[in-house]
Amino acid sequence: MRKHYIPIYLLTCFWLMPANGQVSPNSNKFDVESFIALANNGSYYPYKTHGFYENAPSGARTKIFLLPILSIDLKKIKFIDKSGKETVQSSDNVRTIIIPVNSDLKLPNESQKAAITAAIGKKTSIGAFKPPIARNAAGLPILNNAVSTNPSLYNQIMTMATNYENAVIIPQQQLINEYNNLYDASIVSLDELEIIIEAGGETVYTKRMPGTTLFTGGKFNSIALESPNEYVKNLIAEGNAQIFFSYKFRDSKKSTISASMDASRTIDHFLNESYKSSAKQKSGGWSFLGLGSSRKSMKTSFDQQISEQYADNSISNTTIEMYDADDSMIQTFENIFFPKLTQDQAIENHLKAADKAAADGNAELQNLHLKYVEMLQKNDPNLSPDIEAAVAALNKNDYVGFIANGVRWGNNKSDAANSYRRVLNSSEMTSKTQTWNQNKTISVQHAVIQPIIVQEPVNFVSSLGLIDAIEFNNSLAIYNGYSTNMQNIQGIILGPITAGSALQKNSILPGTLITRIGSYDVHNPESYLEALNHYNPGDKIYITKVAQVGPNPNIYQKQNVEVTLGAYPEIK
Repeated sequence: MRKHYIPIYLLTCFWLMPANGQVSPNSNKFDVESFIALANNGSYYPYKTHGFYENAPSGARTKIFLLPILSIDLKKIKFIDKSGKETVQSSDNVRTIIIPVNSDLKLPNESQKAAITAAIGKKTSIGAFKPPIARNAAGLPILNNAVSTNPSLYNQIMTMATNYENAVIIPQQQLINEYNNLYDASIVSLDELEIIIEAGGETVYTKRMPGTTLFTGGKFNSIALESPNEYVKNLIAEGNAQIFFSYKFRDSKKSTISASMDASRTIDHFLNESYKSSAKQKSGGWSFLGLGSSRKSMKTSFDQQISEQYADNSISNTTIEMYDADDSMIQTFENIFFPKLTQDQAIENHLKAADKAAADGNAELQNLHLKYVEMLQKNDPNLSPDIEAAVAALNKNDYVGFIANGVRWGNNKSDAANSYRRVLNSSEMTSKTQTWNQNKTISVQHAVIQPIIVQEPVNFVSSLGLIDAIEFNNSLAIYNGYSTNMQNIQGIILGPITAGSALQKNSILPGTLITRIGSYDVHNPESYLEALNHYNPGDKIYITKVAQVGPNPNIYQKQNVEVTLGAYPEIK
């Protein structure tokens, strides 16, 4: 029985400086998942990447567009208290959660190229980059001297080497060659990045930033989630929250359309979202009728309308968004359809609404208006002493009507907490819509939402670098330093080994007979692997080998050689 045992291999290559590119229309999405790659220093790590590749005509090089790789390390999340000092997750005084984000803008090295080609050209995946066979100056697999005098053993080991080369190394190198010959890679030039954190099915954090932040050395190294409640804090700390990045980019055509924006639809979408978020009350990001994520909801509505109207060349696995829907445009929309009120005007409106509710015999609604007035007068950040009861007291139409009297605008922890707005009534909206709903030339962009990668440590197993072995069970004349006796020897004859392995470093070459690894006997590939499993990478152990001694070629001696075990990633 034969098995492969593969060690770490030091890969020598250079990172390329990334070029920026714009994705071609009709490009296709690809992903590389759970590939164990080699860094320039020879260490293994899990490599994931994603991006697009164009549909190139026959004979032309295919352009690959890689999206930045963003990852977080849950062990490095910091909890900051209200005095600005670092605290612990269990503290009741957490004001801010700092989540560090690492970004990778590098083009792939040789090992990573193999995984990308497999994903694009073969529509498959490979588990890890495999090291080559250790060879001599003539390019042949290295062997010990005894093999040259044993044609049968020589042929067996060379056959093993050929099988490994054909089954592993040649296909792997073909993938790398195909990448180098057929593909041109660049990093996607982003318009914008949006960070989205969802906890318990609700969005608790969003942040939009220019895509150039990643490429110009801008400070983009952490997410700061302010004033999380206990539920959200624990979900994030335990890795149970969902963190997404929305990568937004324009294709190479920079498409534009003549768009018609439906303002009433945008407002309805926003009111629906704000009502659902207020009703949930899990995130702590929404205050009662505080309408914390107004701009995100409005932009989502704009994007949905643009997507329905856009009929140009598509890019797979992307959505269409409105490139022009920046903060200034959304602020203009807010100012038109959600006009500002003073705090006194909002209070007066709700007092009048309370009187009307009393006249209609609706004591519950009357009480809600009065409580809201009380909270406005106190400038209470929660806006209601009992949020869940307040939301439950309003059906959908009452909710919209409540906002029409004026509510505080924005997150209750934000600087905009003292801004008050109302929604237009139907007659006001009709007149404003005539101005807003004109045809506009709008630029469109593509967006792809990808879960952020949580950095996972690579689990390593100990390795000597043996590719294959031959079972040995025979009687040999063993010299013990004083006398020679015939002994039955069980062990394995080493087949090919990998370059840079512990065996090569210690000159324990193919053709060598070994009987023991550390404290454990080995007599077949299974016992060899079992013996290694008792040790960790980096451990120093003795290998017992049986070597020819003296002028008589038939006399052998057991010798112990100390080696430091190598490491190879555990591939599940």
